[in-house]
Amino acid sequence: MISSLEVQDRKFLQNLLEGLLFSSPYPVSLKEMGKVTRREKTEILNALLELQRAYEERDGALCIRKTGKGWQMVVKPEYGRLLRERLCLASEKVLSRSALETLAIVSLYQPITKGEIDLKRGVDSTQALRSLLEIGLVAVCGKSSAPGRPFLYRVTEKFFEVFGLEGEEELEKLKRLFSEKRNYGEAQ
Repeated sequence: MISSLEVQDRKFLQNLLEGLLFSSPYPVSLKEMGKVTRREKTEILNALLELQRAYEERDGALCIRKTGKGWQMVVKPEYGRLLRERLCLASEKVLSRSALETLAIVSLYQPITKGEIDLKRGVDSTQALRSLLEIGLVAVCGKSSAPGRPFLYRVTEKFFEVFGLEGEEELEKLKRLFSEKRNYGEAQ
């Protein structure tokens, strides 16, 4: 049986986590939460999951989600779009079609060289890649063993945050889904 002291302690932890997520403009890792709360990761994770369920049940404009390697409090997409529109907020930077194509290729085939990106797109990707690097959606992750040792590129944590993905595992699931859908379409 759970004592009233344990319930109060769990509620205090949830409130502390809620305040931390609300005040942070970036996702907060379990490790960072542990430093702030001085609690074990499993206890923090349980409190986060309860808090996440409470927000879902409340059915308000905010939600708590896991993205990349952290947790974040965000406005639900349907409200975010409406707020941006009504407040006339411009997004930080709009991606061009070439940048989106390049980003899609990097996310699907990472780690990948610029030469490989160019071959898949059929055009030079220098400017698109430069934009993605500046925005922080793509980063250099090493060098290829190919002649000239070109840089290898991959998506960043910011990519997962922006696109609302939990991490590499979820990206792999999406790749498989798109691959299956493409293969199914070709079979028809």
